[in-house]
Amino acid sequence: MRSKNETGFRDALQVVLLLACLFAGVSPAAEPQAVLPVRVEYHQATDVFNVLDNLSDWLPGYTASAYGEYWEAHLGLDDADRAALAAYAAFRRRTAPAARAAPPDSAAAPDLFAPPLTRDVDAFAQPFLEASDFGTAATIAIAVQAPQDRAMLRAYYARFGPRAVRLAAAQSHFDVQRVALASQLAHPGVPVLAERIRAFYGVGAAPAFTARFVWWPDSNRTQAKVRGRTILLQGPADGAGGDTPMDWAPIVLHEYAHYVSAGQPPAQRRRLSAAFLQGCAKAAALSNPLNAFEEPLAIYWGQYRFEHDVRGRRLPTGDEWYFKPIPDRIAKAIAAAFPSTGLAPSLDDPALMSAATATCLQEL
Repeated sequence: MRSKNETGFRDALQVVLLLACLFAGVSPAAEPQAVLPVRVEYHQATDVFNVLDNLSDWLPGYTASAYGEYWEAHLGLDDADRAALAAYAAFRRRTAPAARAAPPDSAAAPDLFAPPLTRDVDAFAQPFLEASDFGTAATIAIAVQAPQDRAMLRAYYARFGPRAVRLAAAQSHFDVQRVALASQLAHPGVPVLAERIRAFYGVGAAPAFTARFVWWPDSNRTQAKVRGRTILLQGPADGAGGDTPMDWAPIVLHEYAHYVSAGQPPAQRRRLSAAFLQGCAKAAALSNPLNAFEEPLAIYWGQYRFEHDVRGRRLPTGDEWYFKPIPDRIAKAIAAAFPSTGLAPSLDDPALMSAATATCLQEL
C-alpha cells in the first residue's frame, strides 16, 4: 500500500515527465506538440507563507484582506498580535519590490499592461517557494535580513507560524483538484493556445511554471496570483464547493497571459497604451487601469479562446466571465469582434482597439 506522500510524488513525477518544454525545437510553421510546461502541486511552505504574508494585508491588491478577517473572526487577534502584524507590514512595505516600485507619474499616461515586475521574484518569498518545509524556508529567509528585522521576523513566525501550520493542515486538501488540473493541462490544445498567446504579445518563449494550490478563506469567490514563475491558485478545498472539482485550467491560462504580457517591449507597451487612451481617455481614471485592456485580453485568451480552442465549445456571453463588470464587458466586446470560430486578432489590429475602446467609453 502506497503512502500519501509516495502517491503524491508519483503523480507529480508523471506530470513533470508529461510537461515537456513548449517551445524547444519548434519551427515557426509548426504547431507545438508538447503540453504547456506547468507543474501542478501542493507545497506546504508556500501555503503557510501565503497565509502569514497576507495576514496584515500590507499591500492591498497584492495581498488580500480576507486572510486577516478570517483569522480575527476564527482565531482572534489581541493587541500583541496587532503590534506584530504592524511590524511585519512595515518590513514588507520597506523591502518588497512590489511595494518599493516607484509610483506612476501622475502627468504620464498610465501603462495599461501587466507591469514587468510581474515576472520578478520576491527575494524574501523565494525560500518559501523552494524549501522543502516551512521551518527551513523561514530560517533561510530570515538569515539574510538586517539584524533588527531578523529579530522581528523570528518573533512574528513564532507567534503566528504554529497556528498557520495547523490551519493549513486542517484546511488545505487539494488532491482531487490537483489531479484534475494536471489532466486538463495535458490536453494537446493547451500548448497550441499558449503559443498563440505568446505570438499575440510578440514576446519570447515563456519558462516552465508551477501552479500551487493554497488555502483561501473567502467562500464567495476565487482568485489566482502570478508570483514570478509560480501561479498561486486560491479557492475552496476538495469537497468544499461540491463534488465537481474547481475548473482551474482556464484560470491558469489567464494568469499565463498576464505573465507573457508583462514581457512586452517598453516601446510597444507605451504605444498601445497611448492608442487605447486616445480612444477612451476615461480609462486613465480607473482605480486599476489594467481593467481597461490588460484584464480583458487575458479573459479573451484565457477563458474565451480556451473554451473553444481547447474544449471545442463556445463560452456563453450571458455568463459572467470575470467578477468585475468593466473588464468582463470589454472582453465580450473583443470576443464579438473576433469570435472564437474565426481568426484571433493581432495586438496591433485596429478593430481590436476599436472594439475595446468603444465599450470602454460606454462603460465609463
